[in-house]
Amino acid sequence: MAATTGNTIQARTSASDQAAAIRTTLNAAAQAVNNHYAQVLASVIAMKEQNLHRTAFGYSALRDLLLSQFDFTHRTASDIAAIARLSSKFRALVEAAVSGQARIDQVAYAVRQLDRTPAMRLFTLTPFRQPVPSPFDADTLCPTPEHLIAQYAQHAPFKDLQRHLDELAAHLAEETELLDSLGEQSLQWIEVAEQDNGMWALSGELSSDTGRLLDKYLKTACPPPRQDEQDAEGVLPAQPNRHAEALHQLLAGYGTSPKAVKRHGHTATLDLTVDIQTLKGEDTGRTPLLEGQPVSVAKARHLACEAGIIPSVFDYATGEAIELGREKRLPNAALRRKLELEQREGCAWSGCSRPVAWTEAHHITHWANGGETNAGNLILLCRFHHGRIHTAGWSVEKTGPGQATITHHNHTTTDTGAGAEQARGCGCEDWRTDQDMDAEHATDEANNVFPTGLYRTEWSDTLKPDLDSRAEAAERQRALAAIRAARAKCRTRFTPSATKAPEPAGAPGDPPT
Repeated sequence: MAATTGNTIQARTSASDQAAAIRTTLNAAAQAVNNHYAQVLASVIAMKEQNLHRTAFGYSALRDLLLSQFDFTHRTASDIAAIARLSSKFRALVEAAVSGQARIDQVAYAVRQLDRTPAMRLFTLTPFRQPVPSPFDADTLCPTPEHLIAQYAQHAPFKDLQRHLDELAAHLAEETELLDSLGEQSLQWIEVAEQDNGMWALSGELSSDTGRLLDKYLKTACPPPRQDEQDAEGVLPAQPNRHAEALHQLLAGYGTSPKAVKRHGHTATLDLTVDIQTLKGEDTGRTPLLEGQPVSVAKARHLACEAGIIPSVFDYATGEAIELGREKRLPNAALRRKLELEQREGCAWSGCSRPVAWTEAHHITHWANGGETNAGNLILLCRFHHGRIHTAGWSVEKTGPGQATITHHNHTTTDTGAGAEQARGCGCEDWRTDQDMDAEHATDEANNVFPTGLYRTEWSDTLKPDLDSRAEAAERQRALAAIRAARAKCRTRFTPSATKAPEPAGAPGDPPT
């Protein structure tokens, strides 16, 4: 036991001695390398001052000369050339490098940062009113900011030097940043234009502050997809589509805020004008108007459910305006909170990942048909699935707090409030739940292109060319990815391993293999 303990102590002592020896060797080597770099820098500065790099060597750039004629690394040649080029401006830093007191890379970083703007150069060389003691040696006085920076280059780690220069730049950049901001605000622009297919094209450039705000909002509203959201092929949901929906929620939410910008007493909301008979689905021959433009009755019924729409509903026969206050068609704050607490997972559509904050309250029996705005007649759906529910063939039956059965069948009326009669057990031939419909369309590759889960049967004639083009592009990308994966698999399988051990040779007399 004593022998074992003695061997352990001896081993530890030996390892400690080896570490100390290695430390001594590396310190000496580092100092020697830096001394050599200091000698090289002094020679390059002398060459530059006498213009020998042009007259004797034929090079205008010092870095190119060091790389082409001498065996320096790219980083070393760049650092030495940067210090030599600025040697007449920052003499205190150059002296710290040439004397070997400061590392070449530290000084090179400092002179590059100080030479970025005229303000930095002027401030660095302007003497202090009274010399400032070095933070590393109180007996060393720094007459200018450059001498103080040289102290950081000699004694501080690179991060401290970097932070000191960043703080210096920030103090000097106040006026510059304000001018930059004014320039950015003058250059920024946004254009919103309606296209032939009915969609809107958004293009533009934003200032740094506006861009950061929008980027922060989008990342807050819809964080990047998690790994558990990937599909069977390992593909994560498309983020740009979620960003577009987040922008809609931002505009819709702000438009209904009492603090929103107003024009003629109204916020940035859309106005829907329709008479109550038309909204109920009666064949009146009259057309609803959204912002003065005709829309279908189905579209009007859907828009009348949204918070960003102000419906102006009137009785056509009497010409009397029907006062439908917002509290009569939209849930108030208390009712909305109750619905959200009952439906924490978000949209009632099976498998939908839209958060509850992005959902809209859907009247199972439409309020225009007398449906009440209470918890029993409301279910929360995201904007996409809310719009789908308003198309023909869909019905919703609320089965409990925050729970509903969503079905598709051959009934063509929507939002009639028949509930159970049109849902489970209605007797129609094509009765299917939302899960059934999603499963049926899951085999359609085109359906998997769109993150919302748009069925091919829902492709409108107007947008079919655009949807086809997007689906074909996605299919090409998927095919190319499959080809690349197959090639990589083949290379892995058929490329011989360089480290594979040779098979043992047979014994003498064995038959050849």
